[in-house]
Amino acid sequence: MKKAKYLSAIFSVCLAAMSVILLPGCLKLQKNFNRSTTDTLNAHLYKNSWQYLKSRAYGSGTDTIFRRMYDAIIYSGIDTSVYTQTGKTYIYFTNAMVTTAKTGLWAAVLTSSNKAATSWKSYSPADVKNYLEYLILDGTYSHYNLPVHDVTVHTMAPAGTYTTNPPGFQIPGFVTNPNSTLYIEVLNASPTNTSNYPITVNDVFYIATSDLLATNAVVDVISTPIYPILPY
Repeated sequence: MKKAKYLSAIFSVCLAAMSVILLPGCLKLQKNFNRSTTDTLNAHLYKNSWQYLKSRAYGSGTDTIFRRMYDAIIYSGIDTSVYTQTGKTYIYFTNAMVTTAKTGLWAAVLTSSNKAATSWKSYSPADVKNYLEYLILDGTYSHYNLPVHDVTVHTMAPAGTYTTNPPGFQIPGFVTNPNSTLYIEVLNASPTNTSNYPITVNDVFYIATSDLLATNAVVDVISTPIYPILPY
């Protein structure tokens, strides 16, 4: 049975992050979710997921929201063609998700909070690649096909990658993830006045902007890290 007590460790962080998400361009705050109606915002990106990421990393001098992620991809050596595949859901992360003190990817997931780095080069390319692959899901998932209970999804991260919790991040109620799977669902609630029925990963990590439709796949965006460990 999943335990509620682990929520106290990070729920406040998630809520605080969700309350200040202001992503430029087409990344807008999630609106009320109603499966019976079509959103008035156009979610189509009119380019594949790799083209979209590059365009918002180095496509201009002002819109650089995915620059840290693009740099991570190049540094890791991952085959960039994986971002052009069909039948996938790609989770992209913002620059702030990487660098935020104490709770960002560099500070809390890849290393302990008191040893946060300032460059991808502080980590092995293999570790960076594993995390990137954990954010690539087999199958296309959105508000239109996800239930309000956990769906277990295989990711591209190799089995055996996450057999221990990330350094500096021990949460009661979470267990290791030997198969590198991910839980995903639509939360049947509105946790804040700016997030109605968000897509939820591993029970407590919210997708900031969801259901972006690339020509090849679905793209979601996070502004706080998803930890590759599972609740029980």
